[in-house]
Amino acid sequence: MLRESLLRHVDGQFSQHPQDPYFFTRESYPMHTRIDNLPLYPVEIPEVLLTWAKLDPTLLRRKEDILVLDLETTGLGRGGTVAIMIGLGYYEGDEFFVEQIFLPDPDAEEHSFDRLRELVESRSLLITFNGKTFDVPVLESRLLYHQIWLNLRKMEHLDLLHLARRLWKRKLPSCALETLEFYILGHVRDKELDIEGGDIPQTYFHFLLTGEGELIRKVFIHNHHDILHTAALFTLICDSIAYPPPAGMDIRIDYHALARLYQSQNCEVTAKRILVDLLAKGQISADVVYDLGLVYKKDKDLSSAEECFAIGAGLDSPPALLEYVKLLEKRKAYTEALEACERLMRIEQGRYLLSSKRIADLQKRLERLQSRLDK
Repeated sequence: MLRESLLRHVDGQFSQHPQDPYFFTRESYPMHTRIDNLPLYPVEIPEVLLTWAKLDPTLLRRKEDILVLDLETTGLGRGGTVAIMIGLGYYEGDEFFVEQIFLPDPDAEEHSFDRLRELVESRSLLITFNGKTFDVPVLESRLLYHQIWLNLRKMEHLDLLHLARRLWKRKLPSCALETLEFYILGHVRDKELDIEGGDIPQTYFHFLLTGEGELIRKVFIHNHHDILHTAALFTLICDSIAYPPPAGMDIRIDYHALARLYQSQNCEVTAKRILVDLLAKGQISADVVYDLGLVYKKDKDLSSAEECFAIGAGLDSPPALLEYVKLLEKRKAYTEALEACERLMRIEQGRYLLSSKRIADLQKRLERLQSRLDK
């Protein structure tokens, strides 16, 4: 009954295993296909991304080396959680394939790893969304249970969740894949066709009991979208974080976060260029001018640094105000320094949670500035 229901609702077929076969689907997309107006493969994988992910930037990678992975499971824990569906995306020639391996019965789990093994052994770069924390540990647990040796850790692994948090955590309500789809990729999932990820375990158990295939079809659609949008997000990130952007700045990208990404990889020149461009375009925020001021200060361009910190001080940014006070004191502008320091003290004393250390340090600075004025 379960097999007949699957075949009625999902366009796929069963594996050739005489006992406990798994069910699978396979669909291809031409490379020129655009998902939510985004290509499926980037022009290049930028060096800054590779170094951030601790991947060898000198290694030549082809699109055929990439494997996109996303699981649907019986739960969110690692122990005892079964991967009821292994979603796979990979490139062959001028096409991108989405392949889904589904367990019509839990007993098919051992055979479901056959195809995964083929793809893992022929590819070298794994791309996931939260795969380091969830998908890979779940697979490792199940492989161990069946005493199957498949070294997933030998592959390079790019987990887009960690990169997404780097780039958008200050701009979005969350960095869940569906949130990124909506705000960054511009995709709205059709609730009539899709299913909430949290409903998938119960849906699977309901299918095993009743054979009802309509909701299982939605699980296939959900996972299919996850694979396609992981590939599209990977492409968007790669094509957008090279700087300067060939097609101009993209409103979906948080360029201040991008500058910090470059700074984290010791690419100070590019980081500085991004911050300067943001300021020139009028995209002024306390954090932008503060970071740019620190760059100028490190370069010993104290005049430019003071200009940046003055803008931040005007925005009542405590870190910028403190740096502004330091530079004013350095050039012996004690009156202006005292006024700025008093403003900073008022801000610190007005906080809901007071920092006794910051207030004590500011009090010492105020006393020192006042004594220098009194001389």
